[in-house]
Amino acid sequence: MLAVLRACCCLAWLLLRCGEGLPEQPPDRPGADRQRPDTDVDAPSAGAEKPSDAFSFLRELQAFLGDVFPLPPGEAVSLRVQLPSLKSLPSLALGPASSETLLVGLLNSSSPTFFSFPPLRSVRRLGRGGELALPPDLLEELRRKLGTLEQQVEVLMGEVAVEQKAVRSLERLKALSALPREVRPAGELQYRAFLLMLALQTVSQAYEIQRGLRAARAGQASESNICRVQEHYMQLETYVLSPCRASIKKCTGVCSFPLHNPTNHAVVIFDQIQSGALLDSSVCCVPVAYDSLRVVELMDDGTTLSHVKENMFAKECGCR
Repeated sequence: MLAVLRACCCLAWLLLRCGEGLPEQPPDRPGADRQRPDTDVDAPSAGAEKPSDAFSFLRELQAFLGDVFPLPPGEAVSLRVQLPSLKSLPSLALGPASSETLLVGLLNSSSPTFFSFPPLRSVRRLGRGGELALPPDLLEELRRKLGTLEQQVEVLMGEVAVEQKAVRSLERLKALSALPREVRPAGELQYRAFLLMLALQTVSQAYEIQRGLRAARAGQASESNICRVQEHYMQLETYVLSPCRASIKKCTGVCSFPLHNPTNHAVVIFDQIQSGALLDSSVCCVPVAYDSLRVVELMDDGTTLSHVKENMFAKECGCR
């Protein structure tokens, strides 16, 4: 019995000595901090100051754009694009001093908008977000267009299996950017409503593309051999943009009689080719109308239209 007691004491002593060399916690895995999302890093602790509406809106907008966009088939994303390799127009600030011409152009534009978000920890330090000072007529146009887009996107999201967290994000975004009618909305509300309008316009376009693809698969589209617009997806080679992929579209098909959306020049050349008088030319299916790519850069010191890539997305095709 005494021998057993001595053995137990020795074992306990050895375990204590071995435990002295063990770390209190296992070391972090390499790259763990890089993989942890900003929302986890910046989550407020108990008793911490409540995040500003500016921070809440940008965080929600980033989450919404990450969740809502329909993903194309994996094999469809074959084109990878570096934005710096493309020509850009000069940057323009989006704020109270923005010209009415710029604001009208943005309200009436059909160009998709991509958003470059800052680290959310830097946005948290903001007491106020961006601001706009829209004249009454543009404010009313923003209110009308935003309401229309909200309804359109809700319908389009209802047609496909969108995750509920995206639906909840949209509801929170609408609450954070609601424009009251009884009083003039504050500049911060105008700013948030304007960004949401640009985002929902891009979402609506993406879902309309998917709707067209579904129609084509169901045999409701026009014949596949004529000159037409076809989807062609690109992946933007940067992690700061949301969404990170889009369809720039391309023109495909043949230009046969009757020519699709031709110029007079194409008609004459085609007639000569058909008669055998011209053998070294052809009439091709090419883009005839384009949309631009717009990137809104959201920084803690202001908002900028940082990259406007003209003639980026094919809107319409024709024989030329």
